[in-house]
Amino acid sequence: MEIEGYEIDDLFDSEDLESVERKIDFERLLATLSERDMKIAVLYAFGHTQEEIGAELGLTRRRIGQILANISQRGE
Repeated sequence: MEIEGYEIDDLFDSEDLESVERKIDFERLLATLSERDMKIAVLYAFGHTQEEIGAELGLTRRRIGQILANISQRGE
């Protein structure tokens, strides 16, 4: 799965069963998100800071933090 030029497979080790299960869970979570929130989750997973994501999307760092917290709660 590729989102905004980021390949989700790059985040996970395809040789490790636990990692494959985490990848499946992550992809299922992404499927429940809006396009904007999906992009935020992927950028954050690839190591972008909340400030960087906010600057790219025109949102404050605080708003990005709130969105990430909401996404995290969905994934529990």
